[in-house]
Amino acid sequence: MPLLQRAYGRFGLEVRNGRSQTQCYGLEQEGCCRLLFPRVAGQQMEVVTVNISGGIAAGDRIEGDLRCNPHTNLLVTSQAAERIYRARSNDPSARINVSCHIAEDACLEWLPHGTIFFDGSRLQRKMTVEMADNARFLFLESRFFGRVASGECVEQLHVRDGLSVRRDGRRILEDTLKLESDSVNVLLKDPAVAAGYRAVTTLVLVASDVSSRLEPLRNVLAAEECKGFAASAWNGMLIVRGIAQDNWQLEVILQRILPILRNGQSMPTTWRS
Repeated sequence: MPLLQRAYGRFGLEVRNGRSQTQCYGLEQEGCCRLLFPRVAGQQMEVVTVNISGGIAAGDRIEGDLRCNPHTNLLVTSQAAERIYRARSNDPSARINVSCHIAEDACLEWLPHGTIFFDGSRLQRKMTVEMADNARFLFLESRFFGRVASGECVEQLHVRDGLSVRRDGRRILEDTLKLESDSVNVLLKDPAVAAGYRAVTTLVLVASDVSSRLEPLRNVLAAEECKGFAASAWNGMLIVRGIAQDNWQLEVILQRILPILRNGQSMPTTWRS
């Protein structure tokens, strides 16, 4: 089997507080990775990740490093949903690794559009977070198993996707999805898995005030269109999991949930366009 050209990308960003605003202190862009900085009002810095290779193929490698110094506020989103394309039978998995460091009284929000998995795709992805005790971290990952409007059906996947969070040196969360199957479509139809829905999402908020957000969040999730969602909070951490018919329905629900977790802030720039 011939070798194919594969993409490599790396991005790095360090921010610091200057004149009561979050400012760029160090920037690194390499290979297929780019960072864009839309102009937004307020103290928060917004960053948009761009993969100029147009998607992720088996064998691609992407590395990221985000560092938030004390009293900074950083939002990272994406230009669009990332696509994980079909792999050949002997191709290695694509690998994406992102490390985050959040210092005292700093905030990092990771709010990408999500990931579209095509039939036969292979991916190993891991985000690791080291945060101070009084830091704040908001994480969103949505996964779409084929595009419903295009009539796509996902049967075979080889995916390992993980989030690891350490707070003040103590591990508080290890969340891993392992989906290695030749019958993904059948698995998703199981009522105990996704009840036939094709879009799934996980939200994680680690902050000192999560308990006060649980009741208003559950009030929103009580709506009929949010029946596939549930939320719980413990030990300074709030987790929301949900399923939806497709990415459009999921994004509509997320636009109702995220303001509660973000103190009423408007959605990221690329979510409003």
